[in-house]
Amino acid sequence: MLRRTAMPSEMTGGPGPDRAGPAPATSAAFDERTFDEDYFGARSNYGGRYDWYNPAHKIAGYLREIRRVRPDGALLDVGCAFGRFLERAREHYDCEGMDISAFALARARRRLPDVNLQQGRIEAFRSDRHYDVVTCFDVLEHVPDLDLALAGLRDLLRPGGILAIAVPVYDSPAGWAFGLLDRDPTHVHRRDRRFWLERLHAAGLRPVVFKGILRVPLPAGLFLHLISGAFRSLSSAIFVIALRADGPGRL
Repeated sequence: MLRRTAMPSEMTGGPGPDRAGPAPATSAAFDERTFDEDYFGARSNYGGRYDWYNPAHKIAGYLREIRRVRPDGALLDVGCAFGRFLERAREHYDCEGMDISAFALARARRRLPDVNLQQGRIEAFRSDRHYDVVTCFDVLEHVPDLDLALAGLRDLLRPGGILAIAVPVYDSPAGWAFGLLDRDPTHVHRRDRRFWLERLHAAGLRPVVFKGILRVPLPAGLFLHLISGAFRSLSSAIFVIALRADGPGRL
């Protein structure tokens, strides 16, 4: 049974506009047909520009934050899409990936023929292997049964392993603006940062890094992506590293 844990006030960055409770019930069901070629094109925020949304400095920023906590070991990227993160992460980790999308995995396999990539739904994915690091970037907001997904991610970790996530949040002026522009119909959790921190705690995952993500399209086809604790209460997305709470592992 999952136990709800009180969240330390210093991790919240202040209360959001609504108190986050249990994940909302939803009848939405997504499968590999949902996240097809058209999804990565016209039906999502990517607009056919997945690589543009995932520039090298964005990947480097994620890796820098993760390696400060776990510099090496076995890593699983959940929702690996076209494999941009794994392409860099394999320089430091023994990497694997999984995604629900057959279309995305076909792209990733061309990019990473030597990396083990599996297809599956996050709520149902299980592995005989356990990992030092599990990453899940811009994925959890799409998952209807969030508590089941987080419990599964926790079970994939070795004792003392870490889960790194990035999710959009909608409880600041930047988040409100993003909400007006957000056209992705599979974003079933449009919630505040307190909600995500509490869901992690409830799943037995203790946040140890909590920062804001600044995402800004720039002229000349550039895209700015910065991670910093300085704007963790103001950003339209957050980056969190959470430690599996049981076992002997320490930071």
